[in-house]
Amino acid sequence: MATEDLERALRDCLVDRAGNAPRTADLAGRAIRRARRIRRTRTGGVAVLAGCLLASAGIAGGQLLLSPSATTTALLAEPAPSAGSALTSSGPAAPAAPLPFSGELQREPMAAVQLPPVDIVLAGELRTTEGQRVSLDPLVDVAQAIRMSGGWLVVTEPSTDGDAGVWFVTTDASPKAVLPGVDAVAVDEAGARIAWRRGTEVAVASVVSGELTGTTTSPVPERSSPIGFAGDAVLMARDRADRTRGYSVWRPEQGEFQPIWSDTTSAVYGTLPDGSTVVAQISDASGRPCLALLDVRHDFTVTRTACMLPLTGDGRGAVSADGRWLMINGVADARSASESELALLVDLQRVFDGQAGAVREAGQRITGTTVWVDPATVVHASGLDQVVRIDVDRISNDRGGAVEQLKLPVSTSSDTQPVLVAGVTDRR
Repeated sequence: MATEDLERALRDCLVDRAGNAPRTADLAGRAIRRARRIRRTRTGGVAVLAGCLLASAGIAGGQLLLSPSATTTALLAEPAPSAGSALTSSGPAAPAAPLPFSGELQREPMAAVQLPPVDIVLAGELRTTEGQRVSLDPLVDVAQAIRMSGGWLVVTEPSTDGDAGVWFVTTDASPKAVLPGVDAVAVDEAGARIAWRRGTEVAVASVVSGELTGTTTSPVPERSSPIGFAGDAVLMARDRADRTRGYSVWRPEQGEFQPIWSDTTSAVYGTLPDGSTVVAQISDASGRPCLALLDVRHDFTVTRTACMLPLTGDGRGAVSADGRWLMINGVADARSASESELALLVDLQRVFDGQAGAVREAGQRITGTTVWVDPATVVHASGLDQVVRIDVDRISNDRGGAVEQLKLPVSTSSDTQPVLVAGVTDRR
C-alpha cells in the first residue's frame, strides 16, 4: 500500500474514533506526523499501523491534557471554590525514575561539567558555581540555603531535641550561629528577612552580615509556623490534626498576628512580583485540585482559578522571579505507564485563561528543592544523585534538549538529598 493511502486510511480511522474530540485539535494530523518520524527508522507500513493503534488508544482514554501541541477544553478557568471546600491530600510520592517523554520533548544527558548550575549543598560541603568548596562542619541535615550579600544563610533541620537553626556561612570563617534553637524558620528569597517561631511566639527580623536587626514579635496559635513572605507580610501555616494545613497572613506593621485561616488552600508555591498575590493550590467544592491566585491583602481571597489540572498537591515547586512560570509536580498521563508523577511547567500568563499549551511536561518529578537560575532556566533535585536543568524556551517552542541531567558525585551509601541554593544571582 502506498504511503499516501496509508495516511488517508489512518486519518479516516482517527476521525471515526475521535467522536466528540475538540475540533480545534487535529488529532489525525498529529498522529500522522508522529508516524512519519517513526518511519525514518522503521518500515512505512508498520510505523503507520502502530501510529493508528497508539493514537486510537489515546483518544479513547481522553489523555490529551499534557500534550505540548494539544488544544483542550480541560484547561478552563473555574469559578472560585466555596468557603467550605474540602482540602485535597496526596499519598507518598513514587520513586524518581526516567519517564517516557512525548516525541516533542526528548530527555538528553547534560554535558559533562565540573561546576554545578547553581550553588549546592552536597556531602557536608557548599559547592559554588565558581568552583569553591566551603565546609559546613559542624552543620548537619541542611534543609535550606540562600545566597545573600556577603555569604549564605543555611537553615538546618530540627535536631533530636526538636530545634532548628540558622547559620551565616562565608568562605573565610567558620559558620556563625544567627538563630539557634527555634521551632520553625522561613527566609525570603534574597536572604534579607527571616521569620521564626519559638514556643508560643512568632518573630520577624532583617538580616545584615549575619546579624538580626529590627525584630518584631507576636503571640502565635499552637501548631502555627511561618513558611514564607509576600511583600512585607509573613505567610503562616497551621498544621491540623488531620494532617492538612490552613494558611493565613501576618502583617507585622499592623501589630499582633490575628489569623483568618484559609482552609481550602492545600499548598503555596510562591509569590508574584507584585508582592500581594500568592500562587497556590486549592480545592473546589467537588474536591478537584485547582491552581489559584490568592490575594494576600484580603486574607487569601481567591481571585482566579484553573481547575482540571493534574496536580499532586505535594507542595514541591517554585514560581519564577518574573512571575511567568511555575514548576510543579503533576500526575502523569497514559503515556507514562511506568511512573505516576512527573514535573510540569505551567505558563501562569495563559493557564487561567484556559489557553492551549499552558501546561507542558518537563521531565522527572521534583523530589527536592527547586531554584530559578534566571527567567528561562530552572533546576531542581530529582533523587539523591541528580540535578535536572530545564530550558524554558526550548519547551515553549517544542524543541529537543529541553531537559538535561547532571549526575552528582555522591557516595552510593548517601541518603541525603542535595540542597540547591536560592538567592541572589549577581555573583560579582
